[in-house]
Amino acid sequence: MTRNVFPNAPISSSPGVMEMRLFLPILLLLGACQRGLSDPSVAPEASEAVPLQAAGQQYVAEVAQACGNLQMFDSVTLGPLGGSIERLGLQLLEQLPVGPQQPNVLISPFSLSLALAQLALGARNETERLLLSSLHGSNMSCYHHTMGGLLRHLSNSSLRVATRLYLRQGYDVNLSFLEKSMARYRTSPAPLLSVEDVNQWVKNATNGNIVNLMESIPHDVVLMLINAVHFKDEWQTRFDPSETSKGLFYVDEQNSVSVDMMRSPRYPLRLLHDAELEATVACFPFKGNKSFLVVQPIQGKGNVSSLLPKLNISDLYSRLPAEHTMQVALPKFRLQYRQELQEALTNLGLGSLFSGPDLSGITEAPLKVGAVRHASQVELSEEGAEASATTVITTMRSVSFFSLNGPFFFAPGRRRLPRPPLHGRGHQPRPRRRSHAQRRASRQRLPWRRNRRRRHRGESCR
Repeated sequence: MTRNVFPNAPISSSPGVMEMRLFLPILLLLGACQRGLSDPSVAPEASEAVPLQAAGQQYVAEVAQACGNLQMFDSVTLGPLGGSIERLGLQLLEQLPVGPQQPNVLISPFSLSLALAQLALGARNETERLLLSSLHGSNMSCYHHTMGGLLRHLSNSSLRVATRLYLRQGYDVNLSFLEKSMARYRTSPAPLLSVEDVNQWVKNATNGNIVNLMESIPHDVVLMLINAVHFKDEWQTRFDPSETSKGLFYVDEQNSVSVDMMRSPRYPLRLLHDAELEATVACFPFKGNKSFLVVQPIQGKGNVSSLLPKLNISDLYSRLPAEHTMQVALPKFRLQYRQELQEALTNLGLGSLFSGPDLSGITEAPLKVGAVRHASQVELSEEGAEASATTVITTMRSVSFFSLNGPFFFAPGRRRLPRPPLHGRGHQPRPRRRSHAQRRASRQRLPWRRNRRRRHRGESCR
């Protein structure tokens, strides 16, 4: 059964005050593989509206009974899911390029997993198996039930997740997909009217921090899945702004840049020297059982890229020693990142999504993924931050001073989420400003910016 459904259910966010700020929207575009769509100018009749919420609730009740009514989110329930989200994030981080014009990478494995999981609701046969395999959920029973339950669980936390499904007017979508999307992932459909409407929703969902995500909507896009993740955190022990001063950040062995370094002569820190990783792991506590984890390669012993295949974030948290007071220097930064993920996802084995996938659970008409876009922003300041079988003997070095003055991996963490919602690589806390011509050329290389005419974080460290 197919329906054209557009209930008015706008999602809005009221402004808030936060110190470590993180904003992460994921946009997944699906386009028709052939022309001849229904007339997009035809608005749906009011009589076509379907009580999706009631149908979705019935679906949730049926699945909950089949899945043993998993409602308690403990390590047994969330452990496998958290591990799958973490693995996807680290794999993706390895695939995303860094360079002079884009030296930092910020991704949300949770946000991406959420988008791909929702797509998997409408996938069939080999495409469904491929998506669940890439999500590391093939061996997890009741994957959608657990993922959707996690989303509901997070509604009681300071991490906010908003989702939306845009449909081109006049395009028929299977009613069961809409019911499951609303029931599992709280995604209500909305009409795809204009790029301004989409950009305004993203702006609202990220407290006004990510604007103009798109310049145009390709003419063949008939369905858009969007989710936005937003959280803000404060240091448990704040840095004194009067102590902030210039310091050197070593981009590599030959180059350094002058950056604002936040300093403290006595800061409570959990610090681990990991011989296997050849890196220093530091855990900065945030308020509310949250933390900011950084992993910095030992100078001359490797780089962030060599760390990624060996990282196990939950294992690092479990091996961190007790807090010690020491001198600390940490760079202030505000990083922005926008990236089309098609090439990276193709390298991870998901290339068929962009050519000939089986998405017949969404619609009987041929459909393919046109683009998966990610935009993120993170800010770290004196007040805090707003915004992913071997046994190794590790020892705590006799360190009285920790300075994060070189490239690093970072992951803000929180007790209510099984794994950090963000993975990042910091290579340049103060990226060079690009010229107007460079920014223009970069926009032209991004698929979603083409064809305007076509419409296209001690307890917190445990």
